[in-house]
Amino acid sequence: MVKVKNGFGLIEIILAIGIFALIASTGVITILHSFSINRLGEEQTQAANYANQGLEAVRSIRKNSWSSLTDGTYGLSAGGGSWAFSGASDTSGKITRTVKIETGNRDGSGNIVDVGTPDPNLKKVTSTAAWNFGANRNNSVITVEYLTNFSKTIANAGDGLLTYSNASILPKWKSYSNISNTFAAVTDMPSGAVARNWASAVSPTKNEMTAVYTNNTGVLRVMCFNGSTWSQDFSVTVGGTGTTRRFDVAYEKTTGDVMVAYSTNTATTNELAYITKPGASDCGSANWSGVTNLDPVRTTGTIHWVKISDDVRAGSNLLAMIWADANADLSAMVWSGTAWVNEPAAVTEASLEIVTTAQDVEDFDIEYESISGDIMLVWANSAGSNAVNGVRYRVCTGGTSTCTWGAVTTPPTFADDATNLDLAADPSTDAMVFASIGNAGSDMQSGYWSGTAWTNGANRDTSCAAPAAGTKRIAVGWLNSGATKRSIVVYNDSGSGAVNWYIANAGTFTVQTDWVTAPVMSTTVGSMDLVQDPKNLDRLMLVVADGANDLFTKRVVMTSVPAFTWTNADGGVAHDIALPANIAKPFTYNYWRN
Repeated sequence: MVKVKNGFGLIEIILAIGIFALIASTGVITILHSFSINRLGEEQTQAANYANQGLEAVRSIRKNSWSSLTDGTYGLSAGGGSWAFSGASDTSGKITRTVKIETGNRDGSGNIVDVGTPDPNLKKVTSTAAWNFGANRNNSVITVEYLTNFSKTIANAGDGLLTYSNASILPKWKSYSNISNTFAAVTDMPSGAVARNWASAVSPTKNEMTAVYTNNTGVLRVMCFNGSTWSQDFSVTVGGTGTTRRFDVAYEKTTGDVMVAYSTNTATTNELAYITKPGASDCGSANWSGVTNLDPVRTTGTIHWVKISDDVRAGSNLLAMIWADANADLSAMVWSGTAWVNEPAAVTEASLEIVTTAQDVEDFDIEYESISGDIMLVWANSAGSNAVNGVRYRVCTGGTSTCTWGAVTTPPTFADDATNLDLAADPSTDAMVFASIGNAGSDMQSGYWSGTAWTNGANRDTSCAAPAAGTKRIAVGWLNSGATKRSIVVYNDSGSGAVNWYIANAGTFTVQTDWVTAPVMSTTVGSMDLVQDPKNLDRLMLVVADGANDLFTKRVVMTSVPAFTWTNADGGVAHDIALPANIAKPFTYNYWRN
């Protein structure tokens, strides 16, 4: 009997060894994979922290200086206790970090979108931390955040800004609150000189104002307000002593590009020049274009007065400019969005009215019709006198930069000269209102443009304060409350320190009871202006520099009845009692449009 012993055969041993090897290798792979996952997790955490640190650094830079957030790709460095952009990238160990700054976009409702209108007060920040995990494996962590310019002044509908100067070397400014109908405390601008006259415009796309002024030696300074701070961005000599306004400023409606045009203080050739700044760029001298000379064909004398009007139609970038030179000539051009074009084929006026010397008064105006985009020019011909109509006008029809200039025309019914005059367009129709005071007989006359014809009336008041060189003693505007619409004329009556005014329903003008201000203003006015609130069409701001060199602001509001209420927006106290002059508009006020 043979005994058989149970045991492992060779095949079983080989199989067992194979199974063991398989289990062992799987375990090793599992362990190695576990190590790899742990390392990847650690490196991803490091990269995420590094990327997030990039965002924190940009927030810190934003807090110190919003203007430092210029579009581009950067590295970061920390020194002296603060972050700064440095080079195109930075590294920590094997991780490379880049920070990309881009201008953000918004849609028509103000929402952040990938494709829309650039908002210079919105930045898209992308912080990327990248590294090589293996020979053929690149990894990255990307973090994105939108940053806003939180230091910008938040403007409510109807808020505004007043600038002016007194004997101090630095110009002054005050912000206005529509809700409280009050101005904040006065603040000095950071640089500048004693300002003699001003012009300003506000951006239609953001909270930015460009204010331009000259001093008594004819030096022009361009100041830019970014919503929180002012900067002096440009300076040039335009000539004069500050008693004429040889410059103006305006923004394009759609792009928000800003235009400053000015006299070069030369005759015959290149009598004008201009600079521009894109709407997507913030304040700062580096963001302005170089100077471009402009050689109007119809002008041979040194230019003393400049005025620009902007086309308010949606989608338009048109501007229109009119100017007067030392020869009492008047001409105009249209800005197409890229160039000044379409100067009339002949001089528009060869004999403007003056007070004493060559073009010592601004006796012309220009406005766009709000719906059609036609351009209206009005001015004072020197033939005007007491009982002789001196008003002239012409229209450029078509609503384009190549609009057709109509003939120079004398409007009917007026009966006097127009030494001081003003023109305002109704923001909701093609209607306009005009008024003037002549120094020959101190008579006030006013008229209504329906969009096709003038309805005028002479001798509304025959005892006004006679205009003098550099003065503007009359101002006009529009009030809209629901379906109720009225135009308004405010002027300086002889011997009156009150607000003297008319209200008009289309072409019917009705005198109103004088509103006695608190305090009572001087009986003469150097310069006055009526400024339309673009957000609340039922109100206007009257700004007055009186004969005592005091500065006042008064607001009028109309209800749908209609009823009219005047209030002391200045709080019943002059903003300043020592303006350097009261003529040629030694102030500027504008409402925020954005």
